[in-house]
This record gives sequence, C-alpha cells and structure tokens, in this order.
Amino acid sequence: MDEDVVKDQLVEKAKRVLDDQLTSREKVERKALSDKGKGGVWSKEEIDFLKNNRNGMSNEELEDFFVSNEYSDEDWAPFSRTEERYILQSYGTSDLETIAEGLDRTVEEVKKKVNMMGLEI
Repeated sequence: MDEDVVKDQLVEKAKRVLDDQLTSREKVERKALSDKGKGGVWSKEEIDFLKNNRNGMSNEELEDFFVSNEYSDEDWAPFSRTEERYILQSYGTSDLETIAEGLDRTVEEVKKKVNMMGLEI
C-alpha cells in the first residue's frame, strides 16, 4: 500500500476518534464555527422553536435539534404569518393532510412547523 494512503487513513481514523470524544459543548461550538460563514444568524424558525420549546424540552433535546439542524432553510420556505394563523385556527379540528392542502405545502413541512410552534402532533 502507498505510504501516503496509509497516512491519510490514519489521519481520518484519528479524526473520528477525536470526534467521538468531544463533549456536547464542544460539538455545539464546532457546529457554530462551521456555520460561521453563514453569518451566525439563527433563522426565524430556529428562534420560534426555541421560544416555543424552551420550557418543555431538556437541554439535550434542544441541543439535538440545533446541532442536527433538522429545520434548515434549505429544506423549506419560511411560513408567513397568515400561514401560521391558518395552522393555529385549523389545528385540532383538521388533520395535517387537510392543513397542508389548504396551505399548498407538503404534510412533512406542516408537521415540522406544528412541532416548531410547540403544538402536539
């Protein structure tokens, strides 16, 4: 085997070992540094999620949400205030499929937004 290939493999293995040993705070800091080029600004959805769930979720659950970035802007367009109002008015009396159809959005988008708004699914 080529010496450079072996060195590269060892370096990659060392990186994986170090990543496994990171504390949760270090993981959050690493995520923040990787987002540095994006301006370090939270999206409206992330802020709303934090406001709606800060008392109902543990720090670990919140960390999982922000580190995994499940609701990134690339996944879906932000909801307007009108759409949010429609969800609040329809939630509980209509199923997610009906709400999604009324908003011309996918069920997955509506499900994520309902979760972010702190409503039970």
